[in-house]
Amino acid sequence: MLNLLTDNRTLSSGTPWHLFCLSSLYFAQGLPVGFLFLALNTYFASKGASITELAVFSSLLLIPWTIKIFLAPFVDTFTIRKFGRRRFWILSSQLGMVCALLPLTIIGSELSIYAIGLIGMLVNLFIAFQDLSTDALAADSLEEITLSKANGLMWGSQIAGKGIGMLLGTSLYFSFGIPFGISVLIALIMLLFLVPLLSKELDFKIGYKLVLNQKNILAPKNLLKEVAKVFSDNRAWWAILFLIFINLGSGVYEVIYNKFFLEELNWTGQMIGKLRPWGLLSGGLMGLTAGILGTYYQRHLLLFFFIFAQILIYFFLGIFSDGISNSFAYTIIIGIDMAGAAISVCMFAILMAFCFSQTSATNFGIFMGLANVSTLIGNNLARYLVEAFSYSGSFIFCSLSLIPAALLTFKLVKKNLIKTA
Repeated sequence: MLNLLTDNRTLSSGTPWHLFCLSSLYFAQGLPVGFLFLALNTYFASKGASITELAVFSSLLLIPWTIKIFLAPFVDTFTIRKFGRRRFWILSSQLGMVCALLPLTIIGSELSIYAIGLIGMLVNLFIAFQDLSTDALAADSLEEITLSKANGLMWGSQIAGKGIGMLLGTSLYFSFGIPFGISVLIALIMLLFLVPLLSKELDFKIGYKLVLNQKNILAPKNLLKEVAKVFSDNRAWWAILFLIFINLGSGVYEVIYNKFFLEELNWTGQMIGKLRPWGLLSGGLMGLTAGILGTYYQRHLLLFFFIFAQILIYFFLGIFSDGISNSFAYTIIIGIDMAGAAISVCMFAILMAFCFSQTSATNFGIFMGLANVSTLIGNNLARYLVEAFSYSGSFIFCSLSLIPAALLTFKLVKKNLIKTA
């Protein structure tokens, strides 16, 4: 019966079902991030948690994402073939998420912010594994010409998952408590689990060549050889420098924005939980738009444009943070999330183009791990910036930290493309 259901539903065939599967998998990643990282941050901030406590909580959840470089080789070197090269890890990761969340459905209301952060770190370890395997599946199976459009669809789905997760999470936490909210999250994850379960992964592509009869294990020396191929391209080294700067500002912003709106505008946690998701959903639409634009315009130029927009938004928030009006705050929230989503879509499309090899999970994991290290540094700088420069100076730092990344976008493209542009 299961074979009949999966015959025309493959995870690597380039069909509409293929894109639907990828989009649903990215949505499944965004949903728990919305419930755990975004909604719980707002919930704890409104309950009186300090910026230091919020920074530690955010850092705990982010740690698995910063070590993706060490997790990725497992995804590239081992699988159980009958489940599919990437599908095995996707299914295992989603089940792992559910198991890790179960304690919160029983004792979630009795735990401290740090204890919940430790459980959240384990949950995010499984989310990171799913992210690696899904990124690798996309890099393996998508042609370069479709990367921008596909990334727009996939990243838009992930942002939508974050937005819906935050909207549901904050509403459920404030109304019924953490255990009930996490129970709803588990039910949704299991529902989304049906998509990869009822699909199958055919023979996968490596460098656009169909490879048959691959063994389950990839030898370590071959892994290193394949990874080295990516870094024979000078753009990969410029990408590393770019990634060090790209998320510093967003790392600071994600820690302090709740306290800023609670303290400076006297908003409630419920208000933030209802307003921020609209910014995220708008970001999802912007991500789709950026993906479509990326098929017609140079990706590095689009990336520069959206980073520049983000620089201006953070700068205006810093300049006008004293006495900010509600309407201006709404505009800022939506603008930051829209620009952030577009940056991610353009950036992912550029980086995935470096990763067409047998070790796409490891290659892309290196890049994303560095981007998450940038976020982690921003998380931990937040409390010191607020103490030294107030909220206004912290937002200006977010703006200035993006300038090197904006300039480095021109190093991420082939020279002949720059001349053509």
